[in-house]
Amino acid sequence: MKRLLMSLALFLFASSSLFAQRTDLSGLKFCIDPGHGGHSAATDRHVVPDPGTDFWESESNFQKALLLKALLESHGATVILTRYTNDYPTDDEPTLTARWTLANANNVNWFHSIHSNALGGTNTSVNYTMVLVKEDIATRKAAFPAAIDMSSYIYNNIRANDRTQTSGGNSGKQGVYLDYTFYGGPNGGYNLGVLKGLLMPGELSEGSFHDYYPETRRLMNNSYRKMEMYGILKAFLQYYNVPLDTFCVVAGIQTNYDNGKTVNASTVRILPENRVYSGDNFNNGYYLFDSLASGTHTVVFETPGYAADSVVANQSTGQVTFLDRTLETLAPPYVTSNFPANGATNVSAILPIKISFTKSMDTASVENAFTITPPVNGTIAWSNDYKTLSFTPQTYFQHETNYSITIAGTAKSVSDFPLDGNGDGTGGDPFTLSFTMEAATPPYVVMARPLSNDTSFSVSGLIGMRFSKAMDTTSVYSAFSITPPVDGTASFSSDRTTLVFTQKADLPYSTSFTIQVKGTALSADGVALDGNKDNTGGDAFVSNFRTKDNPTGITGRDGVTPNEFALLQNYPNPFNPTTVIRFDVPSPQFVSLKVFDALGREVKTLVNEVKSAGRYAVNLNADNMPSGVYLYRLVAGGHTEVKKMVVLR
Repeated sequence: MKRLLMSLALFLFASSSLFAQRTDLSGLKFCIDPGHGGHSAATDRHVVPDPGTDFWESESNFQKALLLKALLESHGATVILTRYTNDYPTDDEPTLTARWTLANANNVNWFHSIHSNALGGTNTSVNYTMVLVKEDIATRKAAFPAAIDMSSYIYNNIRANDRTQTSGGNSGKQGVYLDYTFYGGPNGGYNLGVLKGLLMPGELSEGSFHDYYPETRRLMNNSYRKMEMYGILKAFLQYYNVPLDTFCVVAGIQTNYDNGKTVNASTVRILPENRVYSGDNFNNGYYLFDSLASGTHTVVFETPGYAADSVVANQSTGQVTFLDRTLETLAPPYVTSNFPANGATNVSAILPIKISFTKSMDTASVENAFTITPPVNGTIAWSNDYKTLSFTPQTYFQHETNYSITIAGTAKSVSDFPLDGNGDGTGGDPFTLSFTMEAATPPYVVMARPLSNDTSFSVSGLIGMRFSKAMDTTSVYSAFSITPPVDGTASFSSDRTTLVFTQKADLPYSTSFTIQVKGTALSADGVALDGNKDNTGGDAFVSNFRTKDNPTGITGRDGVTPNEFALLQNYPNPFNPTTVIRFDVPSPQFVSLKVFDALGREVKTLVNEVKSAGRYAVNLNADNMPSGVYLYRLVAGGHTEVKKMVVLR
């Protein structure tokens, strides 16, 4: 009881300090707990982001604790750690109970446990900050309400210093969680062992995710760890109403412009202090300058093998500035990939040639250095970063022809580095690429709708066909006909393989039709249609069909008044990017036709109005819809019907 009263008195003293300005943390005692311990697979967290690099959470937590101890002591606080070594098996790793027992025995004002988080598997993107506090299970509230405020400061300051993602929280403060509720509440919840017996406020911070490999690599850097501890220090200063540090900080991450990877063994200088930061080799690219006076600073990037660069930062009192920088190597640009591959055969006669470089290129110099033999008329286009060139023939390449592309060594990057065409590390030599085009293969009809000799085709059915290769659409439109004539419009899919004919009105009942595509239709690479599949181009495709007989009881407007609601399967299906959806309405109704993704989220509204009785066709353009399964739903009066369709890129 005496110890409890003493702890309560210390807590009240700490709380009362919130209402008065303190000059420092003198008189306050903190217990800092480096989570886990000792490089032990049984109790530690081990991650290998790169061969030869071993991350142990215990070591990261321990180094953070040493940094936080020094920072708190520099502001007058008394600090004890729950462990002072991290050398398994001789580190005397304390149990969870021993950690809070130590804090209680020393009557500290505040307890803080340092951790990092993990998903426990392959983590490719999650990297948020969170803080956990002890929950009173009986009341389902924080055992120490003051811990909520402190934890909120910790959460916000770590996020600001480490640029981590946000997390939710269940305490009323973003990023702050009551432990019993967080771990399941009545359904198996529990208090964290390290917080369970505390007689004073405390929390456990998960600063970031150590199984997110970019973060794993940064957590190998003691300067990055220090930034997280600056965040916790600032939280204590804010809570105890102590003036914040007035010095400024400049930090950032350096990446290689040529390949996007972080820069190792970097050299960064800051002026006027003329301090130099030497980066590590853990693939994090991190640098940090702290304890800077306010005013103008120049950060100079002097890493060997990279072009020198600098940036100016104007800082006000206490400001933290992030200056990420992309550094360009002094190596000449070279080709990283090309299509087709050098020496490739059977290359498509219509696909563009693509060549990618390590650096952004001076487009004029590359285009002046570009030649193709035998000559082909075409156009050159560039990616937004000017690293990838695409050459598209005006019509198509000649079949069974050998081509050679050369980019002379006079081509250069935007930074004036000459092309290293043969990849020997020296600029000024040409790049060459040779390949052979495919043989002239005639296109044919893979499938058609209606099927040939169909004698009961729906009067509202869709007419279309799919070809074996991309087609010259103009020649197909000219060669396409339906006899007797049907008023409608023919259109092609974006890949030019599927033709759909949409008639303006339903076909007449009990009528025979002939669909024909003459042998003058050409593929996109100029080969005539093989309509009868005899492997010889120049003959027509012909299909005959007959519409079904007029069903009993169907009369009315235009002879086509449906007697029931119907939602037909879209055609074509799968499709890219257009398809047609048909539906029947037997009486005037308010009609809704909507498209949903596989999760039930609305994607498009196609119809949302009153429709008179009749049969309708609606075109759907899926240009902005990614590949996948979608649902389309018709609602009219009391009728609802849903069907599936597939967008296939």
